Amino acid sequence: MLTATKLTKSFSGDVKAVRNVSITLQPGQIVALVGASGSGKSTLLNLLAGLTDADTGEVRFNDERVLGPSEKLVPGHESIRLVHQEYQLMPNVSVRENIAYALRFFEKNYRTFRVNELLKLCRLTDVQDRLPRQVSGGEKQRTAIARAIADKPSVLLLDEPFSHLDLPNRLLVRDLLFDLVRHQSGETPPTSCLFVTHDTTDALSIADVLGILRDGKLVQLGAPAELYHRPVSAYAARMTGPVTIVKAKYVSLFGRPVSDNPDALVCLRPEQISLSDVGTPGTVRAVYFRGSTVELDVDLSRYVSVRLFTSRSDVQVGQLVNVTLVDAPVWYLRS
Repeated sequence: MLTATKLTKSFSGDVKAVRNVSITLQPGQIVALVGASGSGKSTLLNLLAGLTDADTGEVRFNDERVLGPSEKLVPGHESIRLVHQEYQLMPNVSVRENIAYALRFFEKNYRTFRVNELLKLCRLTDVQDRLPRQVSGGEKQRTAIARAIADKPSVLLLDEPFSHLDLPNRLLVRDLLFDLVRHQSGETPPTSCLFVTHDTTDALSIADVLGILRDGKLVQLGAPAELYHRPVSAYAARMTGPVTIVKAKYVSLFGRPVSDNPDALVCLRPEQISLSDVGTPGTVRAVYFRGSTVELDVDLSRYVSVRLFTSRSDVQVGQLVNVTLVDAPVWYLRS
């Protein structure tokens, strides 16, 4: 089990990258941390991996403190692997040799067996003899992951694993992370995975626990469904998916009673709003085709525009429509 307690890290110029962050990663668990650029995601990963010294707080793995680089000749922990956003592959050796390098101290027959296993798991068999510059970004990412898990670490940390990848490769890497935990579920201890990202699309689908980082602070942590349906703030709501945020006084447009605080903020997800034959009239401002659904922006007044999903493909910009709220409570934000 990896546990971080009240981690704080500042840089020159009084820049606080991580502020009082506490988090626990259980064996066999997938945790995703989401935040905008500059929210402290990469710094937190380096602290968890023992590659950066914390100003205050500590990281413990199985109740033993993870030492920082100022306390250890070779920074890092033998049971924790960090895959950087830049991959950091050796450029002049093949994909296979990059993976095998992580097993250089193992017996030859096992090394060959394990590399073949990882090439198959990470869908790299067909490109195993190519150099990193001869493969795609997704293949580089999967090579870096395969190298990191080669000696079966207890904890895998990933920095923006889905960035700069096209959709097919994003899906491959997402499925790989899910398969990794499931594939090694019989290991003792099972591999745990924590990754940071600025896009929740994939985080919501595979994470057991989701956290929201803002300006170095962990502002919310919990089950993905909890954060999606009950975000604590407008920032958390926007980081977890499409949302309409309006003042409570405008909920009356949908025939709902106004709360005691008319200036409180209300979070409305697209699936909470639908087109109807009767309801609040509005004008379609934008139409976005999303494949299985169509996303609409509908202006209800000078001050209120809502976003919703529909299966209708005949809706046009400028069209007059009626919208209604589904029969469910609305969620009030704290800030």
